[in-house]
Amino acid sequence: MAAIKLMWDAKRQIIWATTGFIVGTFFLYRDAFDENGNFSLSFFLFLELLLVLIITVMSYLYARKNRS
Repeated sequence: MAAIKLMWDAKRQIIWATTGFIVGTFFLYRDAFDENGNFSLSFFLFLELLLVLIITVMSYLYARKNRS
């Protein structure tokens, strides 16, 4: 039973991380345009890096909480 719980927990984390990345990218892409309508690739990549960092930290904290 514990192996099934661990497998489901890993699947759930992958699903949430993937969904968060896709939805986050959708919103961040729209924010990467300046007032003149020009796309800023460096700003977009910076926002994506922050998004990945936040998802990673939240996954780490969630996994740590479930181990105890």
